[in-house]
Amino acid sequence: QSVRQILQQVGIRRFREAPMGFDFKIDADSPEFEAWLHAFQGKPDITPHIAIRRRYSDDEISSASLLLWGPTNQAIEDDWYDLKEGGYRGSPKASHRRCPACRAKLEQVRDLLVEVWKMGKRDLSMTYSYKVIVSARLAQRLEASGLTGFTLRPVWDYRRPHQGEPRLFQLVVTNVLPAMASPPTEFEEERRCEVCGTESRFRKHTHWWGRIRYYEETSVYYGREVLGVAADFNRTVELFGELAVAHPYVVISQRAYGWLRGEGVRGWKAEPVYLVE
Repeated sequence: QSVRQILQQVGIRRFREAPMGFDFKIDADSPEFEAWLHAFQGKPDITPHIAIRRRYSDDEISSASLLLWGPTNQAIEDDWYDLKEGGYRGSPKASHRRCPACRAKLEQVRDLLVEVWKMGKRDLSMTYSYKVIVSARLAQRLEASGLTGFTLRPVWDYRRPHQGEPRLFQLVVTNVLPAMASPPTEFEEERRCEVCGTESRFRKHTHWWGRIRYYEETSVYYGREVLGVAADFNRTVELFGELAVAHPYVVISQRAYGWLRGEGVRGWKAEPVYLVE
């Protein structure tokens, strides 16, 4: 009741009641947000959970030479046999060679085997371990596009591996960018495995307004010289996330961004990458 009263006092009328409180969206630049934040500073018994999501204008997107890119859905489970810890008797070996200590994926050793039907009619999706999957239609268009920095690897249905023509493909980004400029890019919670040497991190997202914690990932920055080595599809040399699922980000060129939009490919998002001297 106390939270509901505060929301009403600061003019927030649209919210959804959830089991643990109230969910709502608000512009972080608005007077209502400032009033809401001020109201909670003096109530230590109430903990707001705030996540800042940035909105980019068309000009911001179209003027960026490079963009952080990725699918917005994870429709396909991880490789079937990896989930089954090696599968059943007679099944193929796991798709990746892993570190015995941290379980980081060190090398992909075979094509992915998945439940193909979970892709549905999508042209683009992602596995739970952040592998980018495309339809046969999109794979054909990509091969003919002239875009650079990637290869395509067949993805098979685990029930009929290597039978017939593959209906899905893995987009394998081959061009690796140099390290991000840090600062201004900020990282937190860096991890390192002493056995295999794999390192991973998280883009800094934890910040404070007084006593109130909020979450907003730092932007990605590169030195301007990165343009001399960037392809249309690129992956970061840095890995992100827990060691067992550590993965690079994908960075695309403005040309690739325009091509994806022109082809009508859905189910992805992009945000500007900033260049510094």
